[in-house]
Amino acid sequence: MKKLIYAAMVTALLGATSCVPTTNNNNKPNGKETEITDNTTDDNSKPDDKEQPAPDNKDGKDNKDDKSKKDDPKDDNTFKSAEGRFSINFPEPPAGPDKRTINTKAGTIEHVQYACSKGDKASFLVSYEDYPDGAITDANVEEKLKTLAESFMKNIGSKIDKSSSERLNGNKGLSFSGKRDKLTINMRSYFVGKRYYVIGTIAEESEISTKESNKFINSFKIK
Repeated sequence: MKKLIYAAMVTALLGATSCVPTTNNNNKPNGKETEITDNTTDDNSKPDDKEQPAPDNKDGKDNKDDKSKKDDPKDDNTFKSAEGRFSINFPEPPAGPDKRTINTKAGTIEHVQYACSKGDKASFLVSYEDYPDGAITDANVEEKLKTLAESFMKNIGSKIDKSSSERLNGNKGLSFSGKRDKLTINMRSYFVGKRYYVIGTIAEESEISTKESNKFINSFKIK
């Protein structure tokens, strides 16, 4: 189930991305060569783990105590990407970056995705891609958001049941949701300049609540 959901997300995102630029050629150069770039810069490590060695202590006791627990905030799950220029609270370290190159008439677009699963029935994702200069304007951004959302849902075998306009630091976005069989799809997208972000969850209804899904989505921040 975990692999099925993840594969569905990749297919949907690539399909949605290719829809707007007009042509779709899903070249998949593995992405392994560039994968290290983002992981080395934004390793999902826990800074507090480096504080484990205790300072000099005559009693030979570990000085972590309750203080270290306070210093071990829930931020441990905050994933940061310098290359992606975002941060978000994944429930566990995500896999990625999974990088796919899409050739379009407007130019080459690189799709980058991070995702993790909760059990076998829920997946959390963040993806982004940069569109060519001039492709996204104030006049067309809302239509692009709508078209991409519709393509996303169509490619995953669903349709939009609910949608609403969003804003993030003044940048326009769109929340959209729908269902496919037992799966609930809850997504949000933004254009930040020419960069398109998609954040959301795909899960069986019994696995994660709408509140948990929205908490994940709302933790998304751009740098």
